[in-house]
Amino acid sequence: MKFWLKQFAQYPPDHPDYWRVQLIGYTLLITMSYFFILALINLLYFNSLEYTLLDSVGLCISFVIFYHFRKTGHVQIASWATTIMVSSLIMLFAISAKGQSYSLFWSTLVPLISFFLIGRKWGTLISCLTFAVCAFLVYQQTQDPEPVTIRTQALFNIIEVCIAQVLLIRFYEKTRFSGYKKLALRNLEIQKMAETDKLTGLYNRDKLDKVLEQLLTIKAVNNDVMPDSDSRDNKSPSIDKGVDDKNPTEPRLLKLISRFQSPISVVMIDIDHFKRINDNHGHLVGDKVLCELAHILQSQMRNDDLLVRWGGEEFVMVLLNTTLNDTIELTERLRQYVAKQNIQGLALTISLGVAQYNSQDSADSILERADKALYKAKSQGRNCVAVA
Repeated sequence: MKFWLKQFAQYPPDHPDYWRVQLIGYTLLITMSYFFILALINLLYFNSLEYTLLDSVGLCISFVIFYHFRKTGHVQIASWATTIMVSSLIMLFAISAKGQSYSLFWSTLVPLISFFLIGRKWGTLISCLTFAVCAFLVYQQTQDPEPVTIRTQALFNIIEVCIAQVLLIRFYEKTRFSGYKKLALRNLEIQKMAETDKLTGLYNRDKLDKVLEQLLTIKAVNNDVMPDSDSRDNKSPSIDKGVDDKNPTEPRLLKLISRFQSPISVVMIDIDHFKRINDNHGHLVGDKVLCELAHILQSQMRNDDLLVRWGGEEFVMVLLNTTLNDTIELTERLRQYVAKQNIQGLALTISLGVAQYNSQDSADSILERADKALYKAKSQGRNCVAVA
């Protein structure tokens, strides 16, 4: 059955109608299988040519719809054709059986199929028409009541309908769950794209604003709790997450800050004379320089630090549980490390502006102070660290 469903090549998994196509295909395959089995049972076991003919007609119509659907891929036509075919044959069967032997039980499949294939509006209409016919058949029985005799046909009807309902509902639930799961993954991808700088793979400015707001809000609430300033090693180990994978991992900043109040430092980083690189070597080389520098900076970050591309050739670091003196020492070490690197055959230097959080700071104000410190570092000749 999976083989036949995979033949709808014009509907790949990312197509908006993919799951509806699967539902139609599965329903038609189940319908064809049922009509074939019922035709054999009515012919060989009950010796009923009337019902055998009815099931054979259903089998032929189902095959024609399935073949046409595979050839054309017309979802709407296949949905309506399947719904009308199933509901019509079920009603013909119930009418020919005069509603006896639990033949009306087959009508419970009509809403199940019609609602999924043609929607709530038309599914409601067809279901109401079907149940109106059932009600009329029951009404006729009340006018001339007869003793109810449970025959073998009734047992077969109940068993066959129950199996059909289990198979259809199981597949419908599977497709619903898969659809929601795919939608959730897609939403995560969209959120990640919205928070990620496309060129470097680092977080972008929007993500920085959100993280800083949350950090400073939680920090303001936890004013009475102070961390041990020696509880964290200021050494700069390499970490597993990288830049090249374009999939930065959420840092543990929020988890740590929610447990205690820690010194927060913000560092603004700018590549010295970056415009010369673009002018002399072209913007493609400039982009490669930004990507390689981002990788170098990320490799020197600690596990709980956050590195963001601020825009252009500027980056921002958020350092948690880092005093001002430790921040100066860390940034000076970072500046010297970058100066020793050969990036795209160029010797680059960076300027850094440092701002330590105080109780009057907001996310905007601490970033503004770090930016002023960066401007100060540039005015002092670049390739240095300045403090707000």
